[in-house]
Amino acid sequence: MLPISVSNRRARMNKRSKPSPDDAGSREQQFEKLMTAMGMSEAANFYSRYALTQDLEHIERQCARWIAASGKQPDVDLVRSYRKAVTRVLKLSEKIGPDFLANEIELASWARNIPDADEQTLHELMADHGDRRQDVVAVLTAHGLDVDHWLNINRDTHKKREVRKRVVEPFLQLMGKYEITTSRKQRPRKRIFDSLFDWLGVEQKSRPSSANIDAIARELEGNASASESNAKRQTKN
Repeated sequence: MLPISVSNRRARMNKRSKPSPDDAGSREQQFEKLMTAMGMSEAANFYSRYALTQDLEHIERQCARWIAASGKQPDVDLVRSYRKAVTRVLKLSEKIGPDFLANEIELASWARNIPDADEQTLHELMADHGDRRQDVVAVLTAHGLDVDHWLNINRDTHKKREVRKRVVEPFLQLMGKYEITTSRKQRPRKRIFDSLFDWLGVEQKSRPSSANIDAIARELEGNASASESNAKRQTKN
C-alpha cells in the first residue's frame, strides 16, 4: 500500500486533471515498478519508503513544471518556418530601402492615425518625434538573431541538460542518501532510470543515455570526494 501522502496526492491529481482509470492505474504501476527497481517494494520498511516517496515527489514536481513549460512552447519546426519568413521580410526590407521605410512609411503611419492632418503637419510631427523612429532593418536583424538563439538553446541537447539538472542529478543524490546501490544483475542502474523516466513522463529523445548517466554519477561522486577532502583539510587547519 502506498504511503498516505502519495494516496492523497493521487486523489488531488485525479480531481484536478480527471485522468481515466486506466491512466491512474498505469501511474500507480509505474511508481511501483520504480520502487521495485530501487529495492523498495511494498514489503520494504514503511517509514523508509514514506521518506523516499516524499523526496521522489519533489523531483516529480520539478520535472512536471519543466514539462508543463515546455508544452506551452510552439513546435520547433514552426519556429524555424517563422525564422525563414523573418529572413525573407528582412531581404525585402533591404531591397525597398531603410530610408523609404523610415520616411515614406513613417509618414503613412502618421497619416493613418491622424487622417485630418495636412502633409505639413505630418512632416512636423515626424520631425518632432524623429527619435522614436525604428530602423526596421536593424529591428528585424536583431529579432532574427533572438529567434536563432531560442532555436539553439531549445534543441534536444538543451532538453537533456534540463533533464540532468532537474531529474538525473537529484535522483542520483537521492540514491546516495538512501544508500541504494546498483549492480548489473540484481539492480541495474539502467532499469532504475528507465522506470523513473517512465513514471515522470520524460520523452525518449530527452532521456540521457546509460553511458551519460554513468558519467554524471562518476562526476558527482568525484565532486563529493573532493568536497569531503577539502572539509577534512579545513578541519585540520
